Amino acid sequence: MMRAQQFDAAPVAAWLDRERQAGRLQAGALEIEVNGHRAHDVSFGHHGRDGTGAAITRDTAFWIASMTKPIVSVAALQLIESGQLSLAAQVRDHIPGFGDAGVLRDDGETDPLYWPVTIADLMRHTSGLTYGAFGDQPIHRRYRDANAFDFTADNREIAIRLRGLPLLHQPGTVFEYGMSTDLLGRVIEVITGDPLDTALQRMVLGPLGMTRTGFLPDPAGRAALPSSPVQQSFAPPLSAGQKWWSGGAGLWSSVADYMRFARMLHAGGALDGVRILDPETVALMRQNHLPPEVAYGEYTETLGITAPWPENGLGFGLGLAVRTRKTAEIPGGVGEFFWPGISGANFWVDPAHELIVVFLTHAPEHRADHRIGLRRAVYDGLGTI
Repeated sequence: MMRAQQFDAAPVAAWLDRERQAGRLQAGALEIEVNGHRAHDVSFGHHGRDGTGAAITRDTAFWIASMTKPIVSVAALQLIESGQLSLAAQVRDHIPGFGDAGVLRDDGETDPLYWPVTIADLMRHTSGLTYGAFGDQPIHRRYRDANAFDFTADNREIAIRLRGLPLLHQPGTVFEYGMSTDLLGRVIEVITGDPLDTALQRMVLGPLGMTRTGFLPDPAGRAALPSSPVQQSFAPPLSAGQKWWSGGAGLWSSVADYMRFARMLHAGGALDGVRILDPETVALMRQNHLPPEVAYGEYTETLGITAPWPENGLGFGLGLAVRTRKTAEIPGGVGEFFWPGISGANFWVDPAHELIVVFLTHAPEHRADHRIGLRRAVYDGLGTI
């Protein structure tokens, strides 16, 4: 196995320096572990938008956006382990009436569902739900008209609004990245009887010691969000009027915290003597669950190197992408799992190389380039490319 001291940090340092000099990175924190040892960590920038305020550290909270999804998925998997939920369970059993609006056709009419939406569909994004901001087709306009992405509403109200919207596809037929994990968050609330923030704290964040992770971070300990179309469309307002704990994109976290979460998954579900999931459940999470005949929604292409389709050597497990084969264009080992955030946040775990990478920043406009740029620099440092 490769020891941490064998990792050459120079390619990563050079990449970071180029991006900072070009103005594409203002503030962030990066941590790389190799074979259980911290091989490289760096924090840069300041909390304020204008480069003022406290210096960024590994404990600074950043908006992690869709890196929320794996955390919420782990909580759902705990409920499956306890017998309170199953992958085959119908969503309508927990959200009554979900699916009654049917599936929207091109002519504006609707068809009934051929089969129910399941919890597995929510976890692998084959539910037929989408995001209203991801297009301007009639279905996207309906999402916007229904105000389906609304931080002044709670998860119960968001679920009611989603229930009233037709699906974009028949369940199980298309990978369509969307609000599936948000609805999964409401399922967790229904089963546990707790708001999602309380449930996550009790089930995942508290046991793992993730003290800087939550939906409302301490203002003194978080990095400012720069104004951008992404911030305006998706970011939590962090105001007194915020009621929605978005299971798909609402959490803030620090590099130190998220590294603990990633370590837990890498170690088969336990960390520092605390078991979060059984090893068999983690193995199930890290398998490709997309059907062989699955199609892909139009937005998938914009996911770039993280798009979970065969040409990228990727599939999608239960809440995160998984590598099913190696490709020349995208370095990484078979069995790797990950999921990034639209904010610029990124993490991946590569068991074949005993590698964990967590990178938090607010750079949404450059996220696609940063995902491949950092990845190539890391594997260059490992000597594998």
